[in-house]
Amino acid sequence: MIVRLVALAALTILIPGLARADDLDKSGYTLFDPVPDDLLRKFAPDRPAKGFSVRTVDAGHFEIETDLISTIISNSRGGTTHSFQGLDPTLKLGLTNWMDIEVQFNGLQYTESVDGTSPFNFQNSTGFGDVFLRSKINLLGNDSGPVGFALIPYVKLPSSTPLISNGAVEGGLIAPLALRPADFIVTLMTEVDDLKSATGNNRFANFVNLVSVSHAVPGTEGINATVELFSSVGTDPGTAPVYTLDFGMNFRLSQHTILDVGLNLGLNSAAPKAQVYTGISARF
Repeated sequence: MIVRLVALAALTILIPGLARADDLDKSGYTLFDPVPDDLLRKFAPDRPAKGFSVRTVDAGHFEIETDLISTIISNSRGGTTHSFQGLDPTLKLGLTNWMDIEVQFNGLQYTESVDGTSPFNFQNSTGFGDVFLRSKINLLGNDSGPVGFALIPYVKLPSSTPLISNGAVEGGLIAPLALRPADFIVTLMTEVDDLKSATGNNRFANFVNLVSVSHAVPGTEGINATVELFSSVGTDPGTAPVYTLDFGMNFRLSQHTILDVGLNLGLNSAAPKAQVYTGISARF
């Protein structure tokens, strides 16, 4: 895991700002000298589904991306868990032509867990979720071109709410690769995480991989559909792998506003049985 992180970090140092020759030169714009509206790149939020876009927020501009409502149903260890969340805003600020900073607040959540033991066992918890700090660094294809690539280091700051948070600081590195054949966007993403074990205070390496395909819905304007295969597999014996099949659709309301809906289906017993959500993204 350490070797992978060092190699990806080296790429971050050696290749920042790499761009295609046919991209507009916007390197002179900064946080305090924003990119003009007529030069903004395509608005590409990191939603719906679980994959991340390779595109950063243009320098001097701000984005907000958030669930409006999300519900998850999980079955595990003979019990059922229902989770509900209202709002989980991600705030993004463009620093340079190739880098932004991001803060995600997992919003107010309610979780209830019921198992089949006798006597009947019911637990619930309400509170705010964890906070994620990220920076997206685009290395290739930020504005255009057949290929795009970015690195996204992150750290998770835990809340103190039982059932909702494991109470541990965690982090990792996300690396999305975008292929743009014709009118499709194919995202291949890998992620390396340093997580807390399910039991005790040990740490373990977790590996996330996904492939997603997005395309405009035929016969419509401003509507795109996404299908995605997701896996999360770690080295902790007490943490089972998770596999899901995810579907998403977004509706472009304007050049700067996108509404979306999504459905994630578990492919194995350790994965949440289903997640349904809707959200919105806006750029300023």
